[in-house]
Amino acid sequence: SDLTAVLLSVINKIFRRKIMSVYGMGSLFCGTEEQLDNFVNEGFVCIGWKKEDKPELYAILNNIKIGDIIYIKALPLSSKTMRIKAVGIVTTALKTENTHHGYEECGNEIGIKWLKSNINKSINIDDSNINKRKGSLFIETNTDYIDKIISFI
Repeated sequence: SDLTAVLLSVINKIFRRKIMSVYGMGSLFCGTEEQLDNFVNEGFVCIGWKKEDKPELYAILNNIKIGDIIYIKALPLSSKTMRIKAVGIVTTALKTENTHHGYEECGNEIGIKWLKSNINKSINIDDSNINKRKGSLFIETNTDYIDKIISFI
């Protein structure tokens, strides 16, 4: 649609000027517990790891700022096909406690305005960063993939 084309153009210009960043995030806790519906319904994301267990993820969380884009993805270990589930814009900075029922143990929370939450489209991954994409959280730097993700909105 025309709105999608305009949105894609604006986001690409902003991204290329390094004003915003794009992050990919998983929504499975413990490998089997899907969190996407709760994230979407309550307007937030978090990772299911404690800071002492995965400090490298918290280093990434600390860089996420209001206006950045987060997309929820699935990329099974044996696959090269990343499924995009939802895309949203960060609306509140990282909190060091989670106020959502059932997530109090997480110790992290970021507010999200979901732009689209029922995407279920795939991207074939063919770059050298496939292993980082299989993790819980990473910064997306591949502009071709960012273009595809934005086009799903």
